[in-house]
Amino acid sequence: MARVLVVDDEPAIREALRGILERQGYTVSEAADVESAIEILDTQPVPDSALVDLLLPDGEGTAVLEAVKERGLPTSVVMISGHGSIPAAVASVRGGAFDFLEKPLDRERVLITLRNAVRQSALLKQTSESSRTDFPTVSPRMEAVLKEARRIARSPAPILIMGETGAGKEVLARWIHGQSPESQGPFVALNCAALPENLAESELFGHVKGAFTGAEVNRKGKFVTADGGILFLDEIGDLPIPLQAKLLRVLEEGAVEPVGADKNVTVNVRVIAATHRDLSAKVKDGSFREDLLFRISGFPLRVPPLRERPEDIVFLAQRFLDEARIRQGWPAEMMGGDFRAAIKERAWPGNVRELRWSVERAALLAGPGLPTPGQLGTSPVTAGDQTAAGSLEEARQDAECKAIREALATAGGNVAATARILNLSRSRLYEKLAGLGLDPADFRRKAKK
Repeated sequence: MARVLVVDDEPAIREALRGILERQGYTVSEAADVESAIEILDTQPVPDSALVDLLLPDGEGTAVLEAVKERGLPTSVVMISGHGSIPAAVASVRGGAFDFLEKPLDRERVLITLRNAVRQSALLKQTSESSRTDFPTVSPRMEAVLKEARRIARSPAPILIMGETGAGKEVLARWIHGQSPESQGPFVALNCAALPENLAESELFGHVKGAFTGAEVNRKGKFVTADGGILFLDEIGDLPIPLQAKLLRVLEEGAVEPVGADKNVTVNVRVIAATHRDLSAKVKDGSFREDLLFRISGFPLRVPPLRERPEDIVFLAQRFLDEARIRQGWPAEMMGGDFRAAIKERAWPGNVRELRWSVERAALLAGPGLPTPGQLGTSPVTAGDQTAAGSLEEARQDAECKAIREALATAGGNVAATARILNLSRSRLYEKLAGLGLDPADFRRKAKK
């Protein structure tokens, strides 16, 4: 029985949704604002999906989406928006929401969207559970790393995971969490390279209302969110020097001081850090504190790049293909021999991340059929251990654009038929059409000629 969290400040809407959903067998919980919604996420069984109004009394509904992502919950979030907030709802989908529903809500549309959201949640749960117990590898070299990681997972010491971008450092960190005494606590991930310098301290340690311009409510930092579990600090080598000193103090004292607060908050958090940089070299050039390096590298682990574990290439590609097909509602099937050979021949400088994106791109281009070597495309990653993340995303968008164009042409510009071909909701398709600048009317005109 799927669980659904309904977040809306209008009691009539919550009551109507509860009635609709409970008659379909869903278990429903309610919240009227961001704070109570997050409290439910932290204290009650994890919902499979959440229907969240975009505008709430104490902030935007996207804060609930962010809380779901921070906690790594397998909850598919559907945003609810009024007509005037459609652009914000579209932006929320780009930010990780499963879909959005426009008010006034249509019963059938709600049920269809929710059914698809719960299906995605089931896939997320399956992936999450397997990552806690089974690390996806058939490589003896990676198995040796896992053997060492399993041993040190049971100790309270900090771990530093090193390896090239895209090699699977966060996947290993999540696996360690599943093997550790902290496995029942949260796993919270933070990319230090993506932190705006003016907000970095608040992201890590939190802030109180009024601490700075825009701080309209109290906010927990990542340390407090991860209390009782593991905080994964990815790309820690990019953390600004002033924050390195504050991080060191937190690690030594076990307490954080939110920005603007007059007292500390005690936390019990185990830190796993990761980097693709040479931190020893950064210590020498003065951009990383030597005492912090000693503190975070109690047990160093190195994730070998994909080229050093070639046995994993076909194994992972098949796994990614299965996942991509299942997401689209197609059965998992073995890849063809030509496609397998093309995958084995490529260097994969972007490691597992590039492999995943390339296989997903090919699966999207292939549609219900199996992908071919031509659909794999050329590698968008530069040589060495740097990944052109933007190029990879552009390749993914190009593949998606091509698939949508082909579906529109097949359907003669009919949006409903195109959505069925692509196994997308119409709102999600409209969002993608807007983002790609495609007009279904152009395809209807072509079909009439």
